[in-house]
Amino acid sequence: MPSTPTRKAVGLTAVSLSLASGASLQGAAVPALGGLTSRSGVPRTSIVTGTLPLVRLAPQRLARFAARDGDVWAHTIPCDSDSDGCIALCDLESCSVVAPVGLAQRAKVAGYFGLWFALSIGYSITNKKVTNVLPLPWSVATATVIVGSLFVQALWMTGLRKPPSRSSVPLRALIPIGTFHAIGHIAGTVGTAAGSVSFAQVVKAAGPVYACILSTVVLRQAVSWRVWASLLPIMCGVGLATMKELSFCWAALLGAVVSDLALALRNVLSKQSMSSIDPDAEKMSPANMFGVLTIISAAVSIPMALAVEGAAFPRAWQAAIAMVPGGAATLAAQIALTGLYFYAYSEVAMKALNNVSPVTHAIGNTMRRVVIMLVCMVVFHTPMTPLGAVGSALAVAGSYIYAMTKLAEKEAEKAKEKEAELAAQLLAEKAQRVLPLQIPNVFDAMKHEGQ
Repeated sequence: MPSTPTRKAVGLTAVSLSLASGASLQGAAVPALGGLTSRSGVPRTSIVTGTLPLVRLAPQRLARFAARDGDVWAHTIPCDSDSDGCIALCDLESCSVVAPVGLAQRAKVAGYFGLWFALSIGYSITNKKVTNVLPLPWSVATATVIVGSLFVQALWMTGLRKPPSRSSVPLRALIPIGTFHAIGHIAGTVGTAAGSVSFAQVVKAAGPVYACILSTVVLRQAVSWRVWASLLPIMCGVGLATMKELSFCWAALLGAVVSDLALALRNVLSKQSMSSIDPDAEKMSPANMFGVLTIISAAVSIPMALAVEGAAFPRAWQAAIAMVPGGAATLAAQIALTGLYFYAYSEVAMKALNNVSPVTHAIGNTMRRVVIMLVCMVVFHTPMTPLGAVGSALAVAGSYIYAMTKLAEKEAEKAKEKEAELAAQLLAEKAQRVLPLQIPNVFDAMKHEGQ
């Protein structure tokens, strides 16, 4: 058997080398690789004796890394262009710098936001097209969450995602949350099926209004006058857009309002239930939490869809497949695509939030609504009056103002907590300095009393 070369210590050092990415390596040793192993089972900290030379990044190395070749791994090394270092791909013979860590992080965030926008647009367009052909929004909404639940279960079964343990799934707390998730999704689909996607997006911008009301009533949380004031542009904008909506219908308005209300209740119940869970108990990841809620939502939605549209489904389905080129297979594929879009954009939104500040995420969500409105107006030729456009812009801008106001209050609250902690720490330090000086005086007084 051929012998595997080893190295006694990780000492990847290099002279300054300019690279295509604009990075240059410092003449500093690379930290230990953490005891990871190569595909051959040899620890990566003992693969090569001496130093690893730096070479230009070749497409073959990228392809091997993308193919999960066990003998090509990513590692962070020191470099001049970024204080956080550079990302390099290493194998048994050499390393190649890919990009500075900061640049890679910005590219990852941009990718998340771009994917979030694209998937949201894809969902809005395909969902509207499906409900235009198959006017059964309860059934379409139910089918999309069924697709999402099957998708996440496939991830768990194939090992692509670690499934949640039974002990980490508080079903009693999650069933009400999943129920309101189902109601919110069905109501939103009903709203967009009855009216335009752009109008539904404007009405959904009023979600913060319901969130504040429910937080006050259910959670007994005080809402400041600044937050209430930030809701005024939202309410005025939604009212103006509703009055001047050329394709207005009550089903579209009520669907969007009920969706907002149900999703706000879902979020309030989520905060309430999560605060009651034992902090020492095993917790699910946000992605697995959404997967479990999607499964619960599918289980709740099926009987509701059967009760409301079950009798009308066979005739409506036959009429729909007669209108769609490709028949039942094409329509089923479009419904499946809608479900994948919905599940994927929800997960990507969570990943985007985990990589940016709440301010950046709020700006992104505001821009997402604007992009969805504009794209769907072009795709579906949705007319809008000038006053309707002003109302829409006012509502979307108001949702951003609300997010910034809430964030400013949270930051102020954190600052007060830090000041209180600092004051308590200073008092404790002062007490520690004063106490040793006071103890001898006490003993002196006792001696004088004894005399």
